[in-house]
Amino acid sequence: MSKTSNIPHDWPEIEAQVRDAIIAMASILQVFGPQDEDEMTVTAFLGLPIEIAGRGDMSSQEIASVDITRHALYGHARAAWCYAYQLDGWEDFTPEHLHEISCGLLSGGYALTDREAEPTGLNFRNDPPLRRVFETALARWNWTHDNSDLTVRELALLSNMAETTVRSSLSKEGFRLEPPNTKDEDRSSYTLSANDALQWLSRRRGFIPNATTQSPDRQRIAIRETLADLSIPFPTVLKRTADLAGFSGTQGSGVDPEWYAGLVEGRAVAPDVEALVKLADMLDVPRADFAVRGVRHLLDQ
Repeated sequence: MSKTSNIPHDWPEIEAQVRDAIIAMASILQVFGPQDEDEMTVTAFLGLPIEIAGRGDMSSQEIASVDITRHALYGHARAAWCYAYQLDGWEDFTPEHLHEISCGLLSGGYALTDREAEPTGLNFRNDPPLRRVFETALARWNWTHDNSDLTVRELALLSNMAETTVRSSLSKEGFRLEPPNTKDEDRSSYTLSANDALQWLSRRRGFIPNATTQSPDRQRIAIRETLADLSIPFPTVLKRTADLAGFSGTQGSGVDPEWYAGLVEGRAVAPDVEALVKLADMLDVPRADFAVRGVRHLLDQ
């Protein structure tokens, strides 16, 4: 089965939901935002003058005239869609996208409904395609880059299967799910280890495996962006940078393996500047930037 046939949501479907979400946000701004003359705020947001913002109030021509590519939401959605289904452009998905989607778009940072309570593609109650694309991209990234365990929900998204079918398949094949470390009784929150997830997903017809390794230029760009994103904790920066650089360990480097393991795991270790500089050289990143971030992290513990 080809990769294309495994894609559950095509781009026009996602693009339409992005457009709807942007118009929904405009409707909220119009009612609850600045009460300025000539609807300047809404006009600036949509890029054209609108009497009443909302899908039910705008003509089809007005809706189609909104240039959604001006909006950051469009860029995040496009990058996530390509990465979720490993299409051309998948390498453009960065830690910045990961952060903005996880902490913003999937956490109520954008309109979940319009002013009339009509849900958008980000609303968690209806499991819409746009939200599924974002969740699929995050699941793939965290599993690939951080070796994270996958929930039943994430396994379903990556395999393009229903959650009930996933649980049935796992049970029949002898895989063990671990309950969440909370009182959450939602069975979709149960997890499968990263290694078992790879074994199980590789047998699924609907799973799209990761595309080929990034080119060296793409790797360097991704590494620089990871290091520059101050919102990402340093241990996570180190793990992602090491993964992107294909770093295999500290053997023969003069860096204490136990110290390095503690640093990666977020434990309190000595602020060894010399060791941080050696790590920077091995990872081929700027010494000063890397060492400064590492020392700040260790001193803040």
